[in-house]
Amino acid sequence: MTSHQPLLSVIIPVWNGGQYLEKNLRSLLTQSITDMEIIVVDDGSTDNTPDILAALQKEDGRIQVIRQKNAGVSAARNRALEVCRGRYIRFVDADDFLPEDSLKMLVTSMEQNDSDLVIAAYTEVLLGTRTPHDLGKCNDTIHNDEFLRRLEPMANSFYYGVLWNKLFRGDIIRDNALRFDPRLVWAEDFCFVMDYCAHAERITYSTELVYDYIRNPKGAVIRHFKRAVLHPIASLKDRYLVYSCYRELYKRRGAYEKYRRVLWLYLIRFTLRN
Repeated sequence: MTSHQPLLSVIIPVWNGGQYLEKNLRSLLTQSITDMEIIVVDDGSTDNTPDILAALQKEDGRIQVIRQKNAGVSAARNRALEVCRGRYIRFVDADDFLPEDSLKMLVTSMEQNDSDLVIAAYTEVLLGTRTPHDLGKCNDTIHNDEFLRRLEPMANSFYYGVLWNKLFRGDIIRDNALRFDPRLVWAEDFCFVMDYCAHAERITYSTELVYDYIRNPKGAVIRHFKRAVLHPIASLKDRYLVYSCYRELYKRRGAYEKYRRVLWLYLIRFTLRN
């Protein structure tokens, strides 16, 4: 007798997330889709995160907690990928929230369109203002060659680069042993998406708002600026490594020669945006 494979694995890395973690998890626990495992990797928290997780795990058995010494978000996600069993995989950041029926909308879109990847709209929440982002009302299913064409001029955008507005197939991740690069201190999610897309034949866009992204107006910008100023050589190496992930996608799909004269523009767009 084989054990049940959950429909969904939701992966959440957290470090000192006590102030927002319960709200985050309750937005998952109240979703209409219930056939899921929620894997929370506590990356060496020193606040009340372990207490919150223990209480919620006792309340709902779908929550699985893995604790590790602080090793970074990539190591935390990789640890979860070692054990997750879901047919589909969703990545969620611990300080954000899911709107009602977020999981159902993604799974329905994936299955109705026989897709390998769903990319959906999201809401950016900044200082109390809610701004939807849906990539110009795009709402269709395309093959990988068309996806590469659409990706090239917008590869630096959140829409393509982040994890949390997407639904991934578990078998593609497992069969190709896809993992996050722990060398990267930012854009590790973009590189994972690029690696995944090398194996995705059908990609679906959805205008459904599936995520509330709580944007810190200071966090990422200040971290990137400090690294660029204090460690300029390391920062340049980071950027080139990220660009290499992007370029490798086109090489693996046999499209590099077609796009090679414009792919390098990503470095300029990425630098200006960050």
